[in-house]
Order: sequence, then C-alpha cells, then structure tokens
Amino acid sequence: MSKANYRLVKFLFLALMGLWLLITLFPFYWQIITAFKSAAETNRTIPTFWPEVWHPQNFVSVFAEASNFDALVDSFIIATGNTLASLLLGTLAGYAFARFPRQAGGENLAFWVLSNRMFPPVAVVLPMFFLFDATPWGTDSHLSLIILYLVFNMPLATWLMMVFFRDTPRELEEAAYLDGYTPLRAFFKVTLPLVLPGMISVAMLCWIFAWNEYLFANLLVGTDVRTFTIVIPTFTHGSQTLWNLQMAFSLIAMLPPVILFILLRRYMVRGLSLGVVKG
Repeated sequence: MSKANYRLVKFLFLALMGLWLLITLFPFYWQIITAFKSAAETNRTIPTFWPEVWHPQNFVSVFAEASNFDALVDSFIIATGNTLASLLLGTLAGYAFARFPRQAGGENLAFWVLSNRMFPPVAVVLPMFFLFDATPWGTDSHLSLIILYLVFNMPLATWLMMVFFRDTPRELEEAAYLDGYTPLRAFFKVTLPLVLPGMISVAMLCWIFAWNEYLFANLLVGTDVRTFTIVIPTFTHGSQTLWNLQMAFSLIAMLPPVILFILLRRYMVRGLSLGVVKG
C-alpha cells in the first residue's frame, strides 16, 4: 500500500470513528443539557443546543415528592436481591453443568436453560401477572420482582458461570482432594476464588438488567412498591411533559451503575476475558 493510500485509509477510519463517537455521545449530551433547562425551553418547537438559563434546582425538584427517592431505594432492593439470588443459583447450577454434565442433565438441559433468556418478555406478561397475583405476597411487592427477574437473570448467570468453571483446571480440585479437602471445601476454597472475577461480571450484568427493567415493573408494582423506571414518565404538568425533570431524574438513576462499574471495572475486565487465552 502506497503512502497516499495509507493516509486516505487512515483518514477515512478516523472520520468514521469520529462520526460514530458523535452519534454515540450526542444523546448523552442532550440528556445533560435538557436536565438543566426550564420546562418552557424544553418544549419549544425549535430546540436549543445550550441552556439559555441553567436550572440546577431541577435535581432537587425531582425529589419534591419523597416517593421518588423511595423509588430509587425500591429499585436498589429489587436489583440487589435478584442479583444475589441469581448469582447463588447460577453459580451452583453452572458448576454442576461444568463438572457433572451427565448427572446435571447434559448439554440439552443446559441449552434449554439458556433458551429461557432468549424468548421475548412480553410473551409471558399476562401469565406472570396472574401467577404472582395468586401468591400470598401478591404482585405489589419487592419479592415478586426479585423472583420474576430470576426467569431472565438466572439462565444468563448459569450459562456464563458454566463457561467460567469449564475454563478452571479440574486438576486443582483433584489436588485439593489429595490434601484431604472434601468436595464442598474444595469448591469454596479452590474453585470459587478462581472464578471470582467472572462472578463479579455476572453480578454486574444481572444487577443492571434488574435495575433498568421497566415492562414487568410497570405491570406488577406501582402502589406500595415503585421502581424508578415507572416514576420517570410521571413527571408531567397537565398535558405538558416535564422533560427537564425526567432527564434530571434519569441522570441521578444512572449514578449507581456507573459508580459500581468504576469500582469493579478491574474485575469486570478480568471476568469478561476469563478463559479467552489458553495455552
């Protein structure tokens, strides 16, 4: 390749990367500037790309109703509870499929578990509503969403943990047995620490799904329990949508997953690359 062609290819690559970056970051930029605008400015026919007057008080106004803060707490309880349950069950099931595939049901059962994560959630909305409505705790509770989200998060956790356990040398467990470890002790003392980065990655994926979920939360809860996803559309004044408050509240709701990712990014990178390099 000649130097002129190399420069042309490099220029086109940088131009495409710049365009992709602009398209990716523009919605986030628009969300930020909208959060600082007045309600009148956000509803203009001709949009403004910079706030005429900054309104940082929007971030305080979203908590004018105490229930809005309670919605964030409810979301955190549901996401954390579901993540812990998904990780516990997914880790045990993944270990069984990785170490004892025949006794655990084989590849067909493992694929069936994963297939439960693939079907569209809207297909089971009504059956799930009637099912949880018949339970003693009803639909409008933390427990309902924690259990319901297991339908989607546990298959993902099971499949990923199965892959992580398969990439863990079985010889280390056998060596632990020779040292007198029981299978349960070898699992907790030897195998589990090796897949800890993978577990953290799985936990983050499960937590983010449960934190952001809207469809089932909108159907099952809303009175005693409310998640922030169903609160965001309620910022209205008559027939006017308060886009500034919606964007301010959504920015606040973005903080927990962003903070978690920053704190756990080292484990996330190690977990997502676990087993990629072999030799």
